[in-house]
Amino acid sequence: MIEKLSPRNLRVLIAVQERTSVASAANALLRAPSAISRSVQELELALGTPLFDRLPAGMLPTPAGELAYRRAKLVESEFLAAHRALTELGAARQAPLFAMLASVRQMAVLVKLAELGHMPSVAEALGVSQPAISSALREVEQSLKLPLFDRGLRRMVATPAGELLVFRLRRVLSEIGHLRADVGSLLGDVSGRVTMSMLPSSRTWLMPQAIANVVGRHPGVQVSVVDAPFDVLFAGLQSGEIDFIYTGIGPEYRHRDLRVEPVSQDRLVVVARAGHPLARKAKLKASDLSRFPWVLRDPSAPSRQLLDHVFRRIGLDSPRVAVQAGDLGLLRGLLMQSDMLTAVSPQHLLHELQAGTLAALDIDLPDSVREVGFVLRKDAQPSAPCVLLMEEILGAEKRRLSPVRPGRARASRP
Repeated sequence: MIEKLSPRNLRVLIAVQERTSVASAANALLRAPSAISRSVQELELALGTPLFDRLPAGMLPTPAGELAYRRAKLVESEFLAAHRALTELGAARQAPLFAMLASVRQMAVLVKLAELGHMPSVAEALGVSQPAISSALREVEQSLKLPLFDRGLRRMVATPAGELLVFRLRRVLSEIGHLRADVGSLLGDVSGRVTMSMLPSSRTWLMPQAIANVVGRHPGVQVSVVDAPFDVLFAGLQSGEIDFIYTGIGPEYRHRDLRVEPVSQDRLVVVARAGHPLARKAKLKASDLSRFPWVLRDPSAPSRQLLDHVFRRIGLDSPRVAVQAGDLGLLRGLLMQSDMLTAVSPQHLLHELQAGTLAALDIDLPDSVREVGFVLRKDAQPSAPCVLLMEEILGAEKRRLSPVRPGRARASRP
């Protein structure tokens, strides 16, 4: 059924809505009126609702038609962007792909080839034959007059043109998924996938509460949580594969092609096991922090960058990182079984701090307060299920428990 939501049919939807009649759309697209009507009917069948009211005055969009049109225009913009980028690399300007004459299967083939680099694996993943994969790739390459993949002995690797095209096709596939979710929500059937990444400190209670509330009320919603280095997460955000990141917001995010929506504030505390030598010491000096190894997230993580800034602020070199990891279970185990330190939001290890198995050390980290909120692609239009989840997270933040606070002693310079 998703094949009926192809860019080919969405191109027809745009033409019918902008010209208000099947005949005018057929004339503009150089297709028979019967073919135009069939494309509209396929879209309506796939979405389960009429997209137009057929009136003597013309084809007038229904509310579902208006939603579909807005998503179709976003799909159109991705193909226009692909046209600009690929023609600069020598692609044929009149290639059918640029006129949205592509099937969902063709797009899925190219995206999977870029991910897996192996035709038999792509054929197995998509449930089609290997000759069909080869044929789909050959057809697109011949129409563009550009190679999209370099064929190695063991692996196919996307060329620069292939990478540019696949980036846009990922966005197109994401918009098609959002289209189904938006129209379904309008009809009272809230369903679809939301893909997100989250601040580690929100995993203890905030995100479980918000996600459970959404999927409890709307069983058709699926939430996928991605955990990866932040450079990978931002790449997924830009390609449309990740809907949003809920994270600490550093000033550098405001200079990317991103939309930042602050929700609350948070701060870092230094945490160690309850019996740690520093846990028994009041009014710690900044230099005390340099005596022990640390377990921290990767250098691109906001909390890690903030901690490096704090250390520079108090005149110390960056922490001596013994273990670089973001997994909560591993972090908890390392802290309890060693003299390692970490710096996290109090919410990240809330249960352990309240139980007394871990301790927030008696030292303030100056300038460690940060904004927390949503980071989205600047031009993104989140799907209806995505908006519901974001609203639930916002509500849960407003009900957030008071954080465990560290001691009042300020860090002195070493």
